[in-house]
Amino acid sequence: MEQERRWYVGIDWASVDHVVRVSDAHGTKIGERSFKYGGEGLNALASWILEVTKAPPAAVHIAIEVPHGPIVESLMERGFNVYAINPKQLDRFRDRFSPAGAKDDSRDAWVLCDAIRTDPRCFRTLLSLDIARRSG
Repeated sequence: MEQERRWYVGIDWASVDHVVRVSDAHGTKIGERSFKYGGEGLNALASWILEVTKAPPAAVHIAIEVPHGPIVESLMERGFNVYAINPKQLDRFRDRFSPAGAKDDSRDAWVLCDAIRTDPRCFRTLLSLDIARRSG
């Protein structure tokens, strides 16, 4: 039986600030914030997600464009479900929200969040290197 999904997060990853959106199972925006790149920002980001959802990390599903790196590793170590969305996939999902395909950090966080909520069958949870080595 598939785990019930209640909380969705889209992270528009950047080298200076990360824009993060949290929505519930109905797509209602629970919150949106920017976080600075780096360790302190990543800690604040994870704490904020837990604060606004009031849920354990395993109940939170996070979509981001990058499949690796400090932000992905940090979220996976904390127990969140992390999904990498290819930039070309994001372009297609973005068309749902803006036919012109305009890029905007806040919109991309929304698109990532909604894509993982509405089309979970299109994505697989990333596995940590430790888990991948043990299973394969």
